[in-house]
Amino acid sequence: MDREKVRQLTTMLEAYVTENKIRLIDQVLAKRTRHLTVVLEDIYHAQNASAVMRTCDCFGIQDLYVTQNLHDYNVNPNVVRGASKWTTLHKYEREEDSINKCIADLKKKKYRIVGTTPNPESASIHTLNIEERTAVIFGTEKQGLSDYAKANVDELIHIPMHGFTESFNISVSAALILNELTSRLHNSEIDWRLTQEEKEDLKFEWYQNIVKRSDLLINIFLKEHSEKIDG
Repeated sequence: MDREKVRQLTTMLEAYVTENKIRLIDQVLAKRTRHLTVVLEDIYHAQNASAVMRTCDCFGIQDLYVTQNLHDYNVNPNVVRGASKWTTLHKYEREEDSINKCIADLKKKKYRIVGTTPNPESASIHTLNIEERTAVIFGTEKQGLSDYAKANVDELIHIPMHGFTESFNISVSAALILNELTSRLHNSEIDWRLTQEEKEDLKFEWYQNIVKRSDLLINIFLKEHSEKIDG
């Protein structure tokens, strides 16, 4: 859909959105980012993956990538608490090379790939360089990252720990890492915000998610204004 059509449809839908929600959406878009993104590799506890999606929304991370090999992932509505309406889920079909395809796609998008590990000899999250676009991969709850993921990441990172337990729950790990990285990002000179077109596209998508019968309203608008819009 061309840019002008998106803008006109967004304006039309905005008439059905409350002023408070419009202001909130604008505030959220101002802090949204694709500079950082999260990848979950074949997570088999759906509630954990859904908790990470909720965490991504809370920290302003727009995209969540989920690969499926041995396990299917379905959003748990009781855990995400509506976050699925605001985040963009990239889900790879259940197959052996699911993670391979995901990493290849991220590299095409110019992401630097970083894998998480409990190994204290890897880089600390406090020193990780985030000047480049960065994708953080979390492995399965028991085995961690697959051999393929370990071999194809650009760097491994860990969360410094001071107890006997080897690692945090994956949803806790995601929250700790995203809190650290987004805090540093917001206080940096890095151009981490969405482009104007990305903001417009997301606003249009979000309005469709919250306006009742938005599909019907859009079809009616397009029929009534087709000549004017196309002209």
